[in-house]
Order: sequence, then C-alpha cells, then structure tokens
Amino acid sequence: MAPESFTRIDEMSAVYKQPNSEEERLKALQALLSCPTNSIHTEKPPPDILKAQDSFPIPVDEHRTPGVYHCGYHSENSYGAASYLIVHPEGNILIDSPRFTERLAYNIEMLGGARYMFLTHKDDVADHKKWSKRLNCIRILHSSDVDISTADVEMQLQGKGPWSLYKDVQLIHTPGHTEGSVCLLYKSHKILFTGDHVGMAESGVMSMWEKYNQCSVPMQLNNIKMLVDLDIKLLLPGSILQFVACVASLLRSAMVVFFSPLSAA
Repeated sequence: MAPESFTRIDEMSAVYKQPNSEEERLKALQALLSCPTNSIHTEKPPPDILKAQDSFPIPVDEHRTPGVYHCGYHSENSYGAASYLIVHPEGNILIDSPRFTERLAYNIEMLGGARYMFLTHKDDVADHKKWSKRLNCIRILHSSDVDISTADVEMQLQGKGPWSLYKDVQLIHTPGHTEGSVCLLYKSHKILFTGDHVGMAESGVMSMWEKYNQCSVPMQLNNIKMLVDLDIKLLLPGSILQFVACVASLLRSAMVVFFSPLSAA
C-alpha cells in the first residue's frame, strides 16, 4: 500500500519519502493502519487518523469492480494477508479475516454486514471468531484445512467441489499450497480471489510462493494451470496486495516458468 511513500529494502519495508499531498497522506495513514506488525509510526498522533479509519473498506476500483472492497487492517495472525469484501444483493461476503476492530466492523455493517465469511485456507483465519460473533455471519472453510482453532466453522466444505454460493459466486477447490485451499470466482465481475494459491510477486511476475507450500508443489502447479481457461479479468491474491489484471496472458506466461523445472526433471 502507498507505494509513493514506502518501498522495499532487503526484504524490509522502509519510508521512501514523506507524503506531500492530501491523497498521499491518506494512503500513508491507510498503510499505517493496515500494517500487521505496527511497524509504521508517526512522530505525533496524526490529527486526521479518523479520516483514514473511516475510509475502510477501500473500493478496489469503483469503475471496473463496483462493490468490491479491500478491508485493510492486515493481521499478523494471518501472515499479513489481505482480506476483501464483496457487496452482493443476496448477501455480502467477507473474504479471509482482517484484524478485528470495532470501527471496521461498523463500517462493514454500514455496507450491509456480511452473510458469509469465506476463508480461502487455514493460514488466513486470524480473528474469524470475533468477526463471526460481531457480524453473525456463516464461516466457510474446506474440511481439509479445519483444525482445533476452526473446528466450530459453520460450513465445512467436503470433497472436490466446485460449490456455488450464489448464481455468480463459485468456490473452486485448488489444493496445493494447503490441502484445503479454495479460490472464489466472482463470475459477474470476472474476479478470482486466490488466497495464497497464486498471485503477483513484488518483482512483477506471477508467483506461487513455493517455499511456503504446506502440501504439494506439483498439485499446486496443476491447479494453477486449471485457472488459465477461466473467464477472469482480475486476480485478487491474499499474500501480496497487488491487483493483477491481464490474468489469462500472465498465467499462460507463468506456466512456462512454473513447469519448466518439472519438465527438465
């Protein structure tokens, strides 16, 4: 978030320059609030912090993806993963768990609350119990990823799917990163929410973050390949907050890179 102010140095975040406009300052404060490790600070309490708090959830793109929001407030307990909100006429969907704050919960309520809390996999569940209690939403997680901390999840997906929440919302089992990894396809908007299944690395190339794989790299590769034929225009991953357009061409290019080591073997 706020690339105008922050950058990466040796795998660490650093202040690149101070914000010099109202828009840049708002983005910097949004990054401060979203930082999972509270590593961003100000010398004095910012007088406009309430404005930044009230800005969440943030529209991903009001023109291309109306009704889709980034929740901010990344949680260290979800490894800093991004979470999203879909405002849907049949009931809103909270995707993965942001850090629980009452102000964010209130803002989500003002957008209609959440009927479902869809958890892409076991790593990104964070404050799911608090959100479930506060929003009275039905949590969804694949049974293969259920453990003692998520044993009370209301809807535990079984088998290989796919499963339909609504006519235009489909859940696709994509095991590999974890055994129970599941992506959400928002068909009417042609958006795929991938959790940690696949996304864009900070280098600008597609990544599957294989060093964090907990199940099977070959399985993850095959399930990434499956996504190429889906009708999607935007990919919203969990691990790196970068919104990926031109998805089909990027995935096809990535397949050459991903599969070449396997072919050579």
